[in-house]
Amino acid sequence: MDIVSRIRVDHEDYVAVRDEIIEAYDAIGYTATPIFLLIIGESRTGKSSVVREVLETYHPRQADERTIRTVVYAVAPAKASVKGLLESLLKGLGDPLWSKGTISSMTMRLHTLLHEVECKLVILDEFQHLCGRGKAALLADWLKVLLESSKFGLIAVGLPESASVVAQHKQLKQRCDEPLCMPTFDWTDKASVAQFRAVLMQFQKQLHPFELPNLASREMSLRVFLATAGRIGLVAKLLDRAVRMAIRQKRLEIRLEDLASAYKRAIWGASSFPIPGGPFLAALEDLEGRGVREAVFANAAAEPVADQSSAVEVHRADLPQEPTKRGAPKGSLRSKGSRGSDKSSRKASGELRGVL
Repeated sequence: MDIVSRIRVDHEDYVAVRDEIIEAYDAIGYTATPIFLLIIGESRTGKSSVVREVLETYHPRQADERTIRTVVYAVAPAKASVKGLLESLLKGLGDPLWSKGTISSMTMRLHTLLHEVECKLVILDEFQHLCGRGKAALLADWLKVLLESSKFGLIAVGLPESASVVAQHKQLKQRCDEPLCMPTFDWTDKASVAQFRAVLMQFQKQLHPFELPNLASREMSLRVFLATAGRIGLVAKLLDRAVRMAIRQKRLEIRLEDLASAYKRAIWGASSFPIPGGPFLAALEDLEGRGVREAVFANAAAEPVADQSSAVEVHRADLPQEPTKRGAPKGSLRSKGSRGSDKSSRKASGELRGVL
């Protein structure tokens, strides 16, 4: 039984980034300037979820005994080099000789294959790997050459330090749009808090028939926020572990104690939580004390894991879905930092009136 992995929350920042990618896709072949988007965000903020949705939307298809790949996905190798990047891209395109040849010959093969599969967008994940000392300039030069063809665009995805790869290269920076950010939720901002609570309410609805404490209440939303540092991917991971534990114990009720156990098992650095009892068993007044949020965010920033955020939607994959439309879908949630935040914060607050 896999419920949480089939849930995705389309909040405003998520929708804004997804729509920018779709607009870039549609512009290929009609624009005279290279398309280069940079998507940045801390680990577990939903970047991978956006990429997965785009890849599912523009999946490979067969035509005349050949495979059409309008979106090609590759991961920048941990020890980035031009050759390593070429190998990753050629392998993603299905080249059986992906590791063979000189940089020049591999680049020529890459261009040939991108045209053969009718590629429109190249998505390059873990872009921060290109920040290595002494390599960034060489890699940026190669990317600039790749972008000079307006027949396909580049979507770079990575941690915030990815921006330094672009910022330090004048010509690459001129080709890049303003970075798109997937932020964490901010407990000091009322609109952001309202959205976070509305997101939790949607999670709780989709987790039926499991019975949880009222996640959208002021107390529980603070506890979940501190447990996850306001990161959507970690909310999904926490709830996934709690559901799995309940299934294993053959019960539907998930208590505060169960969330505490799930937190200890699922969240890296749980033992470093600054208050005894952790986010779910400590007294509320202690959790609201000075310095607690700062310590939580410091621990989260030190999380040594790749960004493999769980897919988090307000849709259940086992239910019929409406086709994805541009812009925020009706009933989707809005957040700080993107267009329409005032209107959306009122909407989020309205959704919560019945549960406070």
